[in-house]
Amino acid sequence: MRAMTQVTLRDVARAAGVSMATASRVLNGSARTPGAEIGQRVRAAAQQLGYVPNASAQALARSSSGLLGLLVQDLENPYFAAIASGFQRAAAADGRLVLMAQTGGERVTTIAALRSLKAQRADGVLMIGSLNLGLAQRAELHDLLAELQDGGARIVSIAQDFGVGRVLAPDDRAGGAALAQAAVASGYRRLAVLEDTSRSPSAVARAEGFTAGAAGAGVGIEHRVRGSVAVTSGRDLGTAVLDLVRGGTPADRAAAGRLCFFAITDAIALAVLGRALQSGVRVPEELGILGFDGIAAGRESCPSLTTVDLPLREMGRHAYRMLRTPVGTELLEGPVLSEGLGPLGGTEPLGSTEPPGWRVEGSTVLAPGRFRRGGTTLRPSR
Repeated sequence: MRAMTQVTLRDVARAAGVSMATASRVLNGSARTPGAEIGQRVRAAAQQLGYVPNASAQALARSSSGLLGLLVQDLENPYFAAIASGFQRAAAADGRLVLMAQTGGERVTTIAALRSLKAQRADGVLMIGSLNLGLAQRAELHDLLAELQDGGARIVSIAQDFGVGRVLAPDDRAGGAALAQAAVASGYRRLAVLEDTSRSPSAVARAEGFTAGAAGAGVGIEHRVRGSVAVTSGRDLGTAVLDLVRGGTPADRAAAGRLCFFAITDAIALAVLGRALQSGVRVPEELGILGFDGIAAGRESCPSLTTVDLPLREMGRHAYRMLRTPVGTELLEGPVLSEGLGPLGGTEPLGSTEPPGWRVEGSTVLAPGRFRRGGTTLRPSR
């Protein structure tokens, strides 16, 4: 009736003729490894009896669980989802288990998830998405991440630097500047930009880059549309942008010229595009729309988005490599080959602001982006 009974470590030790401590060292991966003959005997007994090692016991024996934590702000956001997908695929190819939690960008949820990962002796944690924190809250998060790191876990965050571990980020300022320069070169003189009320670091950097790029081309920002970069805000932001397009009399609008709106993300840009098309606003004749991220839906929309393409899945894969790289070693070993960075239809360099491939600045790895002119979203003036 052995098949109906759970096999214990004691059973394996008795069958192999060794102590429980020796059987545990063999099966749970302790640094104190018995001789090869004993190890072979223990593993053979475990296989014959159908013994399944206890994950908690393995973690205690190795002071490590083999578990990786993945904290994602919003899985409905294709930007976050693509990075998470790249990370999980890389971990799966390496035989690593990933425990994922969706935080909603909430501090309480994030703290609870990190404490759980600490209790489970996670080997590493990737945090995707930003948090809007006060000084005391930031200190609390910093201390918890430091405890995780002191316990042997490696920490990597996407875009936001929490003061612990390493950071992987797109070159947001360069991309924003390139988009502004492209808008001005295409004849737009009225520019508007989303001002993220949550002040996420990426959104702020992209808006600052856009403002600087426009100023360098001799054009100011006419409107700053306040709102959130959360995907659920797209419809309301679309309405606000359309109000700007429709303001004044037809003669006033004709004299002022067409407006170009930088939506900070592709997800918001697509929502604004949808509202414009539903309302009969012609894109790009009356309204130009700029995104940022390079999600697949932006290529497939009609008209397609003008945006900055990021190697999102490769960012996830490289974040995994960063977690596997000991502190103090090179973050980039040789060239990083990235999908999406080869020739694409309509893909152009960012010009003078194009990042020269992946590069390291301190504990931060900057991922490259490429400007992509949409099919009809941004049309050169004639």
